[in-house]
Amino acid sequence: MSDQRLQRKVGLSGAVFLLIGHIVGASIFILPGQLAGIAGPAVFIAYLIAGIPAVVNCLIAAQVGSILPVSAGDYVFTSIALHPLLGFLKVWAGMLGLMVGVPILAFGFADYMAYFLPGVPRLVIAIGVVLAVLGVNLLGLHTSVRTQMTMVSIFVASLLIFGIGGLFYVDWSLLEPMAPNGAGSVISAAIPAFYSYSGFLTIVVIGEEIQNPRRNVPLTLLISFIIIALIYTLVTLVLPGLVPWQKLGTIVAPMGSAAATFLPDWFAVVITVSALLAAATSINTAVLTTSRSFFALARNRVYPEMFGHLSPRTHEPHSALVLVVVFVMMGIAVQGDIVQYAAVTVIGSMIYGMVWAVAMLRLTKAFPEHYRGATFRLRPRTIWIIAAVKMTVSLAFLYVGFRDNLGPGLVYLVLLGMGAVYYYFRQQFLVREGISLEALLRREVDEAAASAAS
Repeated sequence: MSDQRLQRKVGLSGAVFLLIGHIVGASIFILPGQLAGIAGPAVFIAYLIAGIPAVVNCLIAAQVGSILPVSAGDYVFTSIALHPLLGFLKVWAGMLGLMVGVPILAFGFADYMAYFLPGVPRLVIAIGVVLAVLGVNLLGLHTSVRTQMTMVSIFVASLLIFGIGGLFYVDWSLLEPMAPNGAGSVISAAIPAFYSYSGFLTIVVIGEEIQNPRRNVPLTLLISFIIIALIYTLVTLVLPGLVPWQKLGTIVAPMGSAAATFLPDWFAVVITVSALLAAATSINTAVLTTSRSFFALARNRVYPEMFGHLSPRTHEPHSALVLVVVFVMMGIAVQGDIVQYAAVTVIGSMIYGMVWAVAMLRLTKAFPEHYRGATFRLRPRTIWIIAAVKMTVSLAFLYVGFRDNLGPGLVYLVLLGMGAVYYYFRQQFLVREGISLEALLRREVDEAAASAAS
């Protein structure tokens, strides 16, 4: 297995840009306007509520990522702490999330690209951007990270200009009443709003390729969360203060309309380009990280070994990259609604949030030596508090998510069940071949620890 370990090519700055680019997608240019139509001016409160489970996710990712710096660390952690089936279903759920999450970004990209290519069908543009991202990743991780850093720098700068500058032009009377549709509407809006915060646990998936992970994983999460929370708070506070919330819910490009109230006309082009870049960076990281999950499971024989092959030139899993893009194309073909896409993605995240909560309680017993040697180490009492908050928030969000999206939620559960069936038959095959998944997982952990220490 050691000859299939990935190289540590990503430093602290690269990891920060990857994570910010993954989380701050085109949804921040579209979703706040639609959610303002639900929650009114209190949309920024919905985003603050959505930030609570995001903080918990950051703490979990910092702890797990620092003690298990391995590809698909979420799979390895859950498998050893609880059961390999649950670890596998975490990756399977990630695949389902990819099939609904990336299409949001791809179609968001297409909607903004219509400004420059008005006659091109959005489906063609959505497919085109995903194929372009695949091409960049096939060139290698260094190319992917450098491209990410350039694009993230541009769209973060434009978002800060909009958010900070907009504060001086807010019509505070537009923010009254704060929650015209009641507190329940704010909670309902917080469910899809969490989609804009989802992704912090992604850092655990690429831990094997991060330099000095025991230090850089926690630092990456801290720096990224501060920047992202600042951007989201500014944008969601300023938007309904510039454009009436009733109108925001009906506008295709709400941020462009809001920017036009106080910024020069040419800045609308900057907003459009920034939305394109934000969508592209999120697609880039989603494809990159999911390919690492597929690679890790192929390395552990859960998926066919062909997806664990490494490119001779880059020493990276190109076959897994191609497979991931195939699944993305299947999701694009469905062409769902962005709010529904976001809600279903969050349902999946919350289902596994409960699993993570239980797994965290087992962390110190399942990984005693790794826990004691970790640079970032949460106290046992803190772990219990985090697990309790994670479980409570996951249950609450899950209830509201199923209440408002029962049909898609049930379909998601059926697809999750299909994953369990696949795992059962694959495990039976491996048993007949004399292969122990538990032994492979333990070897994975030991090799990861040795690699991180060297």
